[in-house]
This record gives sequence, C-alpha cells and structure tokens, in this order.
Amino acid sequence: MTTLWGPDGKKAAVTFAFDNLGEASDIEFGRWPTDRPVGSHHSVMRDLPLILEALSGHVVAFFVESWNLHVYPDAIRAISEAGHEIGSHGLRHEIWCTLSPDQERDHMKRCVDDFARYGVEIKGLRPPGAIAASSTAHVLPELGLTYVSPVGVSTGVLDSGLAVLESVVAASDVAFYGEPFVKYRNYKPNNEILSPEDFVEGMMFEIEKAVEVGGHISTTCHPFYQSPSPDRTDPERIEALAEVVRRIEADDRIWAATPREVADWMIEHKSDFPGPATLDPPSYWNPAFYQDIKRDTQSAM
Repeated sequence: MTTLWGPDGKKAAVTFAFDNLGEASDIEFGRWPTDRPVGSHHSVMRDLPLILEALSGHVVAFFVESWNLHVYPDAIRAISEAGHEIGSHGLRHEIWCTLSPDQERDHMKRCVDDFARYGVEIKGLRPPGAIAASSTAHVLPELGLTYVSPVGVSTGVLDSGLAVLESVVAASDVAFYGEPFVKYRNYKPNNEILSPEDFVEGMMFEIEKAVEVGGHISTTCHPFYQSPSPDRTDPERIEALAEVVRRIEADDRIWAATPREVADWMIEHKSDFPGPATLDPPSYWNPAFYQDIKRDTQSAM
C-alpha cells in the first residue's frame, strides 16, 4: 500500500524547522558568563529578523525554549505574527532524556502554560538533546500535545495517540556548519565545514531520499548557525535557508507542511502510520555529548 501525505495526496511530507534561541542553551550548559547580561543575543537580535524576512510568505516551525518568553517576548511575537508554528524546546534546553516522569510532566506543563499566557498553543516537542524521555509517549498526550520530534526514531503514531516525526541529523545545518556534528553528514562526507551552496544541495539530497520511499523528513536548523562568528550574520547562509524552503514548496511530489499539520494528518489516518516500537534513540546518538560540552566549557572557564 502506498501512503499518501496531506489532503492533496502527495508522495512525501517535509517539515522545515528551527531549534534553539537566545542564550538558553548557553546558560543551561554553563557557557554563559555569570556576570554577562542577557537579552542581546545575536541569534535573536540579528539572525532571527533576517530569517523571518527571508522566509516571508513561507510557513515553517520554530521550537523555542520557554525561557525566551521572559527575555525576548517581542521575538516570540514576531515569529507567531509571521504565521509560523511554535513548538516547545524545553524550558531552558535541559537534556530532556534525563528527566524523570514527574520532572517531564512538570517541565512540559510549565512550557505549555508559559506559551499560553502569550497566546501561543503548543502542540509538539522537539526534545532538547534530541532524545525523548522514558515517559514522553504518555506525558505529552496527557497535556494535550499531539507530537514529538526526536532524532532517529521512525515516523508513526504511537498507541498512546502521540505522533512521532523523525528529526534527521544529516538534514540539519549543524551537519554542514557545526564541527562536532559534521560526522553525521551523508552529503560530501568529511570533517570539513561546508559552504551554504553545499548546505542547499545536501539538504535536498536528504529530502530526496524521503521522497523516494514516500516518507516524511523533518529538518533542523538553528538561528545562531547563520552567524559563522558572533559579530557577523552570513547573508549567504540566510539565502540558503530560503532556497531550501523554496525548493521544497516547488516540488509537486512534496507536501510542505508544519509539524502540527503532519501530526494531525497522521493521527487522523493512524492505520496508515504504524508507530515505532520505542522512542529509544539510535545507537549512534549519545546524549552524554551535551554533558561533555558542559564539562569541557566549565573546565576552560
């Protein structure tokens, strides 16, 4: 049986999404100097406005830590007013898979409530650290969420009714611009940082694989990776983001949709999208990587 995606019966579904904003992860991992004020991070003040401008007329998703609501409310409002979906990326980019069931329930409820006070309904989670917690399959539906988007877990609908939208590391800007992550890249495999042109071709390389099998792929980009250095946003990287989105939307085989739209479609047609047996991460993905970053940074401070 061939699975069709979306109301127009497309061959595949692609969601284009961003993770992480502001100083949240830097503070969580101990990288932010304790005597340095917050509220002027380049990913919010410089990168995000350029991204929103470049994507004007298109709709994507932003997974944001709720910490940003209290520091950058205008930025969250700008994302929402531009028509983009907003999902949760935790409270302050805590490593989600380390949370106990009670902690996950508390963290997620606080995220949902925080965003609701700003008029934003949260329906999905991209877990910080890319891995779901042991209780995610049941905690998220209890709180009214419809999907989770972890790394390396196949797309489908769980018995609990939660949709799983696989996030692919090789279809992420970190695989092209982030030295610790280039090893996960399939396109031009090497240990080098690649160009924005390669980013476009590499992202489409991964998307084409999803189209060939009639599946779904969720991309992951980051506002701060559009700045090769803290003092400069690369306009070519910004344009590369827009080019990927344009190519996705121009492909008649692809349903270009938000994660929420894809999740709703899958849940409505649950029998066509059998869920994965587990939310356990793939063997290649080690969440201790983030704790190693934290330790390395603290030892250097």
